[in-house]
Amino acid sequence: MQQIAAAAGVSVTTVSHTLSGKRPVNPATAERIQKLITEFEYVPDSGAQRLKSGRSGMIGLAVPDISHWYFGRIARGVEEVADELDYGLIICSTSNSDPRREKRYFNLLRTRSIEGLIYTASREISASDELVRVSGNSPIVFADEKVDTLPDVPSVTSSNFVGAQMLGRHLRDLGHTRAVIIAGFAGLHSTIERTRAIKESFPNALTLHGDFELKSGYDLVSDLLAHEVRFTALFGCNDYMAIGAMTRLREAGLRVPEDVSVVGFDDVDMAAIVTPGLTTVRQDMAEIGRRSAHLLIAGLHAGGFDAVESESLPTELILRGSTGPAPR
Repeated sequence: MQQIAAAAGVSVTTVSHTLSGKRPVNPATAERIQKLITEFEYVPDSGAQRLKSGRSGMIGLAVPDISHWYFGRIARGVEEVADELDYGLIICSTSNSDPRREKRYFNLLRTRSIEGLIYTASREISASDELVRVSGNSPIVFADEKVDTLPDVPSVTSSNFVGAQMLGRHLRDLGHTRAVIIAGFAGLHSTIERTRAIKESFPNALTLHGDFELKSGYDLVSDLLAHEVRFTALFGCNDYMAIGAMTRLREAGLRVPEDVSVVGFDDVDMAAIVTPGLTTVRQDMAEIGRRSAHLLIAGLHAGGFDAVESESLPTELILRGSTGPAPR
């Protein structure tokens, strides 16, 4: 900065005011300084700027597994908005909410290395959890999952109940009366809402819990078959478990949808290319990421989250070949 000031024949303070825009500078002088900044390829010291402003210009995103297709879409949405609004982004993979890893990332909030955090839960949050303590005085927005123990923290989710309700009514309208539910982690808000919605149409549906992965759906159907549970409709709490279930049904000689209709939730890319195509509910994970970032940054700019309200995004029923009339 001193070299630029000397070349422009002005004080270092005048160069600083030109860079910050906080004080008026003669237009001709400012133009001369800007040309020299370009010529010298000067980049302001972000560390010094942070010390002056008390802000890092960084936000964080904590997801259970960044390599997972689902969370990658959320991350892409957050990144788009962070870039648009000139924030840096640190993405933290919590290994399915490993407390040790989470504490490390929460410490970034405490030390203000990041200004706020977008958090995606993969398990039930208890009242004694570290997240509960951090959320009391740190800027946090939940993406994808509400946390029932922290109702005052803003969140962006899909309309899980409405989406699953559409699936349940679709299967019921096809004449099915015996259904099973392959659900996700028991304490998650999305699992609770989707299960509750399906049971509106199938109140006696047997519910088994898995971990949202392909193998989980496969193994749970193996258990159902081993115990000779009779069903003509299967609801997977996400597409991966539904596709794993379809694979095991096919191995057992059961046809989809002639013998068993199968539905999922999410509309992942694979849902459209498996045979038969998977009937599911589409939710926009990238938009969840975008809206979460907007909420977080809006709260940061406002100096608080009192006026920031949670959002529930619409879902869409996608009909494909995995559902059909109940067998006679």
